Amino acid sequence: MPLSSQGPEWNSARVLQMIREAGDVRQGTAHDSTFRSYSSKAQGYVYFYLDREDTGERILVKTDQIALEVFWQAPDRFKQRIVGLRDEKSLPTNIRYHLDHLVVVQDEFGDLIRIGDGDEVEAVLHPAAPGSESVYDFLLADSVTLNLPATSDTVRVYEVQVRPKDFEVPGFVGSVFLDQAEKSIVRMSFTFTPASYVDPYLDRISISLENGLWMGKHWLPFRQQLEIRRELPYLDFPAGSVIRASFEVRDYEINPQLPSALFTGRTITALPEATRRAFPFEDSLHAQLVEEGLRGFMPPPEMDEIRSLALSLAKDQYLSGLGRSRLFLPSPTVSSALRFNRAEGLFVGAGISHNPLPQVGLSLYGGLSFGRERPTVEGRVTGGERHPSSELMAYLNRPRDLGPVRAISGVLNTLAALTLNHDFTDLFFASGAQATHTLSQWTQGRLKLTARWERHRSARDVVSSDLDDTEFRPVLPVDEGIWTSVALASTSQMPWPNLLLTTEGLLGRFKDRGFGSFSGGLSYRGRWLTNAAELQADLRGGILLGNPPLHAHYFLGGRQTLPGYPFRSLVGDGYWLLRSEASFDLLHPYLRLRAFGSAGGTRGSGLSDPSVPPG
Repeated sequence: MPLSSQGPEWNSARVLQMIREAGDVRQGTAHDSTFRSYSSKAQGYVYFYLDREDTGERILVKTDQIALEVFWQAPDRFKQRIVGLRDEKSLPTNIRYHLDHLVVVQDEFGDLIRIGDGDEVEAVLHPAAPGSESVYDFLLADSVTLNLPATSDTVRVYEVQVRPKDFEVPGFVGSVFLDQAEKSIVRMSFTFTPASYVDPYLDRISISLENGLWMGKHWLPFRQQLEIRRELPYLDFPAGSVIRASFEVRDYEINPQLPSALFTGRTITALPEATRRAFPFEDSLHAQLVEEGLRGFMPPPEMDEIRSLALSLAKDQYLSGLGRSRLFLPSPTVSSALRFNRAEGLFVGAGISHNPLPQVGLSLYGGLSFGRERPTVEGRVTGGERHPSSELMAYLNRPRDLGPVRAISGVLNTLAALTLNHDFTDLFFASGAQATHTLSQWTQGRLKLTARWERHRSARDVVSSDLDDTEFRPVLPVDEGIWTSVALASTSQMPWPNLLLTTEGLLGRFKDRGFGSFSGGLSYRGRWLTNAAELQADLRGGILLGNPPLHAHYFLGGRQTLPGYPFRSLVGDGYWLLRSEASFDLLHPYLRLRAFGSAGGTRGSGLSDPSVPPG
């Protein structure tokens, strides 16, 4: 039963009394005197991966699987022993985790919350610790019935929302769920204020602790999740690294006879490495990749819920631990700073971003093409950390490329152009504005709307002194004029494992000609642990309708599309393309054998030579 109809208020006498009672339970004054000890077993995973928040792309770097023995003895003696630990590196890395990332939280962090042995979060006051009423505001937000997965019982709980009185000091932001009868903590879902973070690379930390009810009265750890996201503190780039840990605690034994010697020495110990690696895990190393969102493109629902609640509680307060002003380079990052191609010559660029409000993000980027002797300028306004997927952008001389598939990365193209006189781009320049907004976002997909108004201009070879005697291909010309369009794109995880579906529909007008397009793609990625084999396949296609301009057509041939054909020699108003790649490790993770294949074609459009625009 939601409590909003009862007119909830911050720091009411009722909610403050609940917090005091919860504090008494934590301090032991209300504990059952017959509850002397417990032992349990825990298993979990720790993932390290690279994260692109603008595209949802995630690249797994390392996976660890851990098994623990967990012990407690009244009043406050704790012990954990790592009995199983195995890992796999998908990419070379030397990452070393803090020890508390590899174990479970037994005491709801105590009175002071520390993460990463104090290197990430050093001392944040627990909302049920003594003195918390002077640091936090509390709101009795809801009363709900929970189904407890550990025991299948149901229990009534209160949700108490917590925010700091001062967001400029270290603090807890989130929810505490209290048992209606005993005021024991059932669940905590929270993040922190920016001042809480010790490491300047930290963007955010999100934590979910769920307790299970044992023997009808003891709330003990059951499921725990931790997500730590980092970015470069001096460069605004929509990619970061993430550590995500997920544990479940089961097989409790209440009041076992535990020897006092068990609790001597360090709180966390480990068996020898050979013994840990020989542990008989029930699940495979990659069993939970789908559940953790690493085979799709969205994080688990719990992490999204924590962030959404924290942003609503923070209101006009900034929550990221990163600086509000940073250097800014649009994607692709390296090529936005320095690149070389035949249409621009040498290009150098840089920018800056600033977040004046949590709801507003600003960025300005500029550069100079030394070959064209003309500038490129881009200005962006986003919804900040509140609505990062909403963006309004204006630009001058923004380079765009032909074709449905990017042929090469900007770095490799620069190297190829400088050393081999091979340029795998066919640029033209757009000046105008673009607005983007994510209309809907769910656990396994998103729906995005994009509107554009642009003036398009052809490029030319500005690096060859003699166009009749050069190793560079001619730059393919485009129709020049005003482009307007509205596009709706969707990305969704299919019900079948490892399948991702993308679609886009576009309505546009160029000069006085109307046109439209529909395109889609289906991608598959499968992995087999027995021989570290991997299969990737991508099927995509599209069709143009009406009277589209030349550069809206589909260009295939050569690199990344159809090897063996001259580069972008096939052009049509429709296309299909199937690409596949199989690989397996020869010397993991340093040497891997790959095999590629592709097939495709275009539907004729009456354009016999893509280097000559239609009349």
